[in-house]
Amino acid sequence: MPTIHTEIFTKPFTTNPSEISKSILSLCAAINRDQHPFWVSVQPDQSAIVRECFTNVTNKVARDGGSIAYGWAIWEWKRVFIEAEHHAVWEKDGNFTDVTPHPGGERSILFLPDPIRVYDFDSEKRLVNIKKSLNECVSAGRWIAATDVFHHALEAHSVGREIRIPKNRLTSLQLDVRNAMGAILVELASKTRPNDRCICASGMKFKKCCGPLIELSK
Repeated sequence: MPTIHTEIFTKPFTTNPSEISKSILSLCAAINRDQHPFWVSVQPDQSAIVRECFTNVTNKVARDGGSIAYGWAIWEWKRVFIEAEHHAVWEKDGNFTDVTPHPGGERSILFLPDPIRVYDFDSEKRLVNIKKSLNECVSAGRWIAATDVFHHALEAHSVGREIRIPKNRLTSLQLDVRNAMGAILVELASKTRPNDRCICASGMKFKKCCGPLIELSK
């Protein structure tokens, strides 16, 4: 039975795509066939907060003019899946800037405009990320399903920024997501050589990063 050290679940796995692949174009076309993704520079405002893009851009517009541009940030876990996250950037004089900092410190994002899907500031409910398997990991479908159930449950039980969900239900959903992710990690580890690039987004060699945290022989 494989052993996975819990430290691995704190690592970043999803990051900015390295290219606009056919899979990404297919995902974008399914979301908004009339728009095309493009790269946007990340220049965080000093007061901007991670994961609060809609508020960050609204504050930027109030201070410096311009307008809020709604759309989707496109992320990728190499070999596993791509996803679209509902997002907003700042637009002024035809130039687009992402004023929101990202957990991975990305300096640019791939952005798909989608002016129809705006953020509801009154309810503060967010759209669930749209995910697409890259069809390399058999386990990816199970993980995508588990995360979709988890995030839909959070939004269904949210009132403003407060989430009111029974603790036992929340724990059960979180366990489903972690178990499904664990299956992906084991599957990736079994197909990754020690000197290959790590299965997370660190860019390091597997043997120097996540490799020691996944013991396949146990």
